[in-house]
Amino acid sequence: MEGSRYRTLAILAATIGLIVVIYSNTLIWLFTAWWSDPYYSHGVLVPLISGYLIWSKRALLSELPKEPSGLGIPVIVAGLLIHGVGLFRTIRFASAISIVIVIAGIILFIYGTGVMKSLLFPVSFLVFMAPIPFTPVIGAALQAPSAGLAATLVSALGIPATVAGAEIHLTECAFDVGAPCSGLRSIISLLTLAALYAYLLEGSIFMKAAVFVSALPIAIAANVLRITSILLVANVYGGDAAMRFFHDFSSLLLFSISLIGLLIVGRCFGSLRFKRIS
Repeated sequence: MEGSRYRTLAILAATIGLIVVIYSNTLIWLFTAWWSDPYYSHGVLVPLISGYLIWSKRALLSELPKEPSGLGIPVIVAGLLIHGVGLFRTIRFASAISIVIVIAGIILFIYGTGVMKSLLFPVSFLVFMAPIPFTPVIGAALQAPSAGLAATLVSALGIPATVAGAEIHLTECAFDVGAPCSGLRSIISLLTLAALYAYLLEGSIFMKAAVFVSALPIAIAANVLRITSILLVANVYGGDAAMRFFHDFSSLLLFSISLIGLLIVGRCFGSLRFKRIS
């Protein structure tokens, strides 16, 4: 038993060391993004959550048969090739995703398909740690539609509002829906949480997929409601009050409402019971 534990620790240490050596530049990029990119400030939590999920399965993993699989070799090679392309073309996202592929290949090669199947979600969840490319472009594309929907809602409530691109004009003030208010940050964060939530819920694959996909419209709707609430506050108390006192608070409030929305979707499928992950 002790020998098996030391072997596992040795393999873990060797794997981490190998990844650090091969992916040093990519890891620096990831940590920099987690520290400075507002879209991915949650990214540092993803490997910690994945590690906890794996650790919680330690009893189950100890009972599974360990049958090394040759399937791990092509998976590792594919991951390293993607890493090479990512380095050559300076596509950091591809290099970061290849870390996940290489880890999966190593698990397959050393422990076999049974262990890999048990660890499929914890390993796959690491995908959410990698900042997707073109976030400024995607955020910019969401600005005008968000502004238009919010202006429509405000107008429906009897408050005169006109929109020009990403600018919303009220009677006494105007607002520019910038990239931080495009809703992309909420979408990325909520999709990450939705993946974890769907995994933990008891239910069918269809139910889990529906919960995960629902995060997208929920996040978009919550962001539109956030912009609308800012406009309502501005109409009553003025633009300065809306931006100085309500703007930041509204972000936390509406994200909390998004989480409640996810819970409601899960409940609609008749499931709010969480499975044991051990």
